[in-house]
Amino acid sequence: MINQRMILLVGSPRQKGTSFSFARTIKILAEEQGFQVELEFVYPYYEGIKPFSDIQALISVCNTVGMVMPMYIDTLPAPVIWFMEEITRTMKKQLAGKKLFAVAQCGFPDVYLLQPSLESCRLFARSNGMVWLGGVGYGGGAIIDGRFLENLGRKGGNIIKAFRMMVEDIAEGHIIHRRVQQILTVKIPRFLYGFIAAYLNHRIRKVAVKFGVTLNGSVDK
Repeated sequence: MINQRMILLVGSPRQKGTSFSFARTIKILAEEQGFQVELEFVYPYYEGIKPFSDIQALISVCNTVGMVMPMYIDTLPAPVIWFMEEITRTMKKQLAGKKLFAVAQCGFPDVYLLQPSLESCRLFARSNGMVWLGGVGYGGGAIIDGRFLENLGRKGGNIIKAFRMMVEDIAEGHIIHRRVQQILTVKIPRFLYGFIAAYLNHRIRKVAVKFGVTLNGSVDK
């Protein structure tokens, strides 16, 4: 295939979280397909740590853009929304014709919760004249907790298999096949949902306490 350039935009504040783990694997698989791949976190641009002109320059020379992000409060993280608005405002003409795909993940097993995030990416592509190649979601990202997929046995192998199929579709310029989502969809019996929710709520509370949030919702400074 003709050498192509891809940029993977990670929409998580966690430098070693599940979104990064997914993006890292996609980068490796895309490079096997002949892509030159850049991997960038959105948050440093949102926080002003990096100048926005840097990400503009990277996107301008890429023909494929991938968004890899968590779900926060049932939708995209606020900095990802900010990024989409800024890049639309400043690079609308340059985005036209570029390919876009998205990978969203959340802690809950129900992958359908990710549809609003993926739909937002599709609308972003359409509003900028980009070629939408599709999006896939993974429920259960909190269990992975940033670990590399090759170290997760069968579960990690299945995710890698799905991402490989996805990257092959992207390399050919095809819409991501529905089989990719079928492989990524975690099949968990409904009776376990309550236990999983309790576990996730426990994790969230631990993180909240770590950052000074008390049980009544105030912040302990």
